[in-house]
Amino acid sequence: WMPNQEGLLWFLSQVWEPLARKYPELELHIAGRNTPADWETKLAGNQVFIHGEVPDAAQFINGHSLMAVPLLSGSGMRAKILEGMALGRVVLTTSVGLEGIAARPGKEVLLADTAEQFIRQIEHCRLQGQQMESMGRRARSFVTVEYDSQAIARRLLDAYLALTMEVA
Repeated sequence: WMPNQEGLLWFLSQVWEPLARKYPELELHIAGRNTPADWETKLAGNQVFIHGEVPDAAQFINGHSLMAVPLLSGSGMRAKILEGMALGRVVLTTSVGLEGIAARPGKEVLLADTAEQFIRQIEHCRLQGQQMESMGRRARSFVTVEYDSQAIARRLLDAYLALTMEVA
């Protein structure tokens, strides 16, 4: 998906390069379906690991402390963001990435729209382990309340009942 590639290339050059220089112990793990074949040789190194398509996305997400989704363009709801939140991961994304998701920045998700904001948020995550665990729990709870199939069914039923009462 082109917006994913666009955001990732921007992230690597504008965010990751300065972070990797400052924190050589940090690692960036990239996974995704249809990863361009040349990325492994072109982008790997500098603490960057290209995994391509992984057999179990949940296991991959759970194996890392932060999920960065630097979307700069595109539309629609981002299922991977919700998946990361449902797994209790801290998700760092852009305003574009958060479109269609009612999560509150700083409560259930982290928000950054510039390279400086991404760097600041990642540095903050490095220092705030307990606080990040708490955000992950809030993210999981948010997805359960807002996007669980039973919760959605209840809201739809309430909406239909309200419509039928108005008609009657």
